[in-house]
Amino acid sequence: MIRRIAQHRYVPDLSHEWLMVTTIFLLMIINFLQVGMIAFAASPLMGELGVSPQEYSLTSAAYAAVAIVTISKQRWLVERMGWKRYILTSILIFFLGCSVCFSSRNFSQFLIGHIIMGIGGAAFMSGARTMITLFPAGPLRFKGLKGYVYGLTIGMALSPFLSACLFIYASWNYLFLVLMGLCILAAASASFCLPGIPPKEALRSQSHPYFLMALATGSFLTLYALDSGSYEFYSNTILVSVILLLGLTSIYYFFRSMIRHQHAAPLLSMKPLLDNKRFRSGILVFFLCYLIMGSNSYFLPQVLEKGLGFGWGTVGTWYSLGLTSMVIGAWVQLKCLPKSPNGKKYFLIGFSCICAYGYLMSRLSSSTDIQTYILPCIVLYGVFGIFLQATAAAKTFGELENNEVMFSHGQQFKNMISQIGQSMGVALASIGLQWRTTVHYDLLNDRVTSHNPIYQKTLAQVADQYAKHTDSAVAQKMAFSWIESLLNEQSILLAGIDYFTLLFFVGIIGFVIMLIQKRLN
Repeated sequence: MIRRIAQHRYVPDLSHEWLMVTTIFLLMIINFLQVGMIAFAASPLMGELGVSPQEYSLTSAAYAAVAIVTISKQRWLVERMGWKRYILTSILIFFLGCSVCFSSRNFSQFLIGHIIMGIGGAAFMSGARTMITLFPAGPLRFKGLKGYVYGLTIGMALSPFLSACLFIYASWNYLFLVLMGLCILAAASASFCLPGIPPKEALRSQSHPYFLMALATGSFLTLYALDSGSYEFYSNTILVSVILLLGLTSIYYFFRSMIRHQHAAPLLSMKPLLDNKRFRSGILVFFLCYLIMGSNSYFLPQVLEKGLGFGWGTVGTWYSLGLTSMVIGAWVQLKCLPKSPNGKKYFLIGFSCICAYGYLMSRLSSSTDIQTYILPCIVLYGVFGIFLQATAAAKTFGELENNEVMFSHGQQFKNMISQIGQSMGVALASIGLQWRTTVHYDLLNDRVTSHNPIYQKTLAQVADQYAKHTDSAVAQKMAFSWIESLLNEQSILLAGIDYFTLLFFVGIIGFVIMLIQKRLN
């Protein structure tokens, strides 16, 4: 029976189930390592490439835009290429993109390489999750799910530490060398276990070039407006708003066309998906998670480095150590969820963790210790991420697993939303940091006057210390510069406190909403 099933070209060889799980695990590791490392290493990468933050934002916008378009075509491509050729081709394209980035010597080469990585890497997350449904329901499918979850959590936990180590002890190019090595392992594993081309008589989904052009244009304009708007929002508000409006209009046209498209096998079956109330609710939870993850990935390193003065390598090490809570949380949830599938308690735990994280981080001070105070907070943040996302996935896609087409389309839509959510989170965090830092700096700077005795006393004490090594005039200027840098640090720290206070209230609202739900059981 098993041999007869395995001979079907649409099903993986079940005798190589461990290779299938390994492939899923490696694809997730590659995806989240590259996302995490490049995001965490954004500041030093800008320095190595000699570009401004505004120019560098073009890379993330272009990557996300091509990823969204490629994700929308996943099912269409699999139906014509088969899983093996689709995954191997995606790995090859991603490998080529990594090699271009590895050998790049300027920003233009890096941008081209990153776009190529987006074309290939878009297949990894949605493809890995959909490949799990190729297993028959039961223990085998659960093994595939374990590989998926552990790849996700380990990749997220390792990325800051690995990024910091490679930058400090080697070179930034080695980020991509690590990814290239993992690509070789994933390709070797996939070539022995994935099924081939599906039957020709199967009904294949249809695409339309105008719809894809609208999606590509809308995705790029929206994400570019969000990313570059982080640096031009206050100086060029009208232009940023127009670009954003054009992008959102194009995306709306694409999804409206998908909903109204009457073909028996459309590119994305949006209407039945959005008619499902549970799916709509799950997508909202996912969007909130990605929004928080994007904003926190920007805010937390900024606050720790520029607000509290910790070194970049130190932040990467302790950030990774804290995120190992995602791996432990995943292990706990995989043990508990099959025996106790009630979703409400997992949602409540997740929102209570982000609430506690926001509350504790909003009480930061200049003397806060990273090991005894910030590390436990990051642990809470990691538990929030895995409990909310894993539970939302189980509740959102549980009903769709028996319908391969709808499940695939649902995963594609969810991962397209994730690209937008993360980019929006980073953009809003950048705008918010600029805004709140400016507000707090103005308030603090008003106290730095000749009439303030505390300021005069501090300036004199610092100048006396510098005067031991230089003349009095230079010591006075150095003391004033020191106070100015202290004002900048305190402004960023206070802006971070504002953000974490907002997270605290988001956690309370989410907790209350989940508490009064009656349909989650």
